[in-house]
Formats: sequence, C-alpha cells, structure tokens
Amino acid sequence: MSCEVGISTITFRFRPLEEALSLIQEVGAVETELGAIPDVVDHVPVPFTGSPQRYVNLLAEHGLSSGAVNSDVGDLNDPELTRARLAEIADPLIGLAAATGGALIVPCGRASWEPFVDEATDLATIASNLEFLASRCRPAGVRLLVEVLHHKRYIHTVRRADQLLAMTDPSWFGQLFDVAHIGASEEDAVAWAGATFDRIERVHLRDAIPGNLNIGIGRGNVDFAGVIEALESRGYGGSYILELETHDVKEQDRPADAKRSFDVITGLLAATH
Repeated sequence: MSCEVGISTITFRFRPLEEALSLIQEVGAVETELGAIPDVVDHVPVPFTGSPQRYVNLLAEHGLSSGAVNSDVGDLNDPELTRARLAEIADPLIGLAAATGGALIVPCGRASWEPFVDEATDLATIASNLEFLASRCRPAGVRLLVEVLHHKRYIHTVRRADQLLAMTDPSWFGQLFDVAHIGASEEDAVAWAGATFDRIERVHLRDAIPGNLNIGIGRGNVDFAGVIEALESRGYGGSYILELETHDVKEQDRPADAKRSFDVITGLLAATH
C-alpha cells in the first residue's frame, strides 16, 4: 500500500490526549494528527505554550507518528488580523509541528460564508496571509497544508476554492482535501479530486450529506471508493486520515466505530493495488 491510513485525535476529542492516543493505537493505526482547534478540541491548546517534548514523548510511547498539527490560527480573511498577531499564534504551533515531524494545517477564513469586505478583497487577504504563514513554516522545515474548502468557513464552494488556488503558488502550501466538507457543500468530491490532484497532499475522511458533515463513514453520501480511485490512479502518495468528529454515534461506541471505519478505508485502498 502506497500510503498510511491514520486517525486524528479529533476522532476522540472528548477524551484526554493520552487516552485518545491509546485508542488510536488499539485500532491499529500508526499515524495520527494532533488537534489544535479551540472550538473543537484542546489536545493542543491554542495559544500553545506547552512543551513540544511532551508530545514527542507521548507519540513515541504509543508507537505513533504525527503527520500534522491541525490548527486554527485565526480568521485569515480578517483585515484586522495583524502579522504580529498571526505570528504570535502560529509560531509555537509551527514549533510543535517541527518537533513532532509533521505539517501545520490551517483553514481558510472565519466561520461564516459572508466576507469581511467583499469576495475579491477577502480572497486576496487570505492569499497574502497564507504566503506569510508559509514564510514562517519554511525555515522550520514544516510544510503548510491548507483546508481550502471548508463547509462552515468562508471558502465553502469549489468555485471559491478554485479562485484561491489560482491566486496562490503551489510552493506556499499543499491542499488538505476533506471529503466531508466537500460533500456537505454539495460538491463533487471525485471530480474535484481529479481536477486539483496536483495540489492535494493530505486527505481527511468522514461522511456527509448536504449541510451535515458530522456523519460516520458509510452513513452518508460520500463516494469513498471513487475518491480513493481518483487519487490512487494518479499516483497519490500521501496519507488518508480518519477525522471522525461524528455526531451519529454514542461516545461509548466511538472506538468500535473508528475500528470499523479504519477497516473500511484500508479495504478500499487495498482494492486499488
């Protein structure tokens, strides 16, 4: 198999970090992501003032690598977000990503489909802030990854996402391709995977129906087999990460459902090789 199937700590966002890592290890994954999104999970608090070595040690204890720190560093389309403030929030997270050997993931814009100013201005502000973040990541040896299309944030359609991709240099960042956000926005994940393949460096997996992205794998409308085939047939070599922030499973059943989902995705991948 050309790539890993990992599990984000966001899957177990209501559990302490140590327990989340233990559950991920028990499922059989060897890769994770560290959740650093204040409104979702506090496995990595933001602002981050902790010790990166603690995370390095915990990952080693559980036999896991971290492919990324999945963060929220601020509303990148906010014209009042200063470079000083952006650096203040991002730099410690970049340091954590460097220490744990992973990338830094950021979303695009605030949690609203409405612009701060207007579409052209907001997109230009996002592009400029992403270039700045890339300049902070590069010296640390950290790759910036951007969740370009996010159903609950400013860039929530393929049209708007394509505009941003056209405005930005591929050297600045790789695309984080989240099939649930694409499905919730009623976009075609298979078609867009093919259209933007050259920018895709990491994939998040969860199921969705229009307007709802918090559904367990196999219980929504996402064509996982189609997405995986579209990527694998073109030579994708990155990771597939189960980010199971699902609202349709009881908390006590979450570990078993994560194992079921892990088996489904590894099976689909095996079928393409």
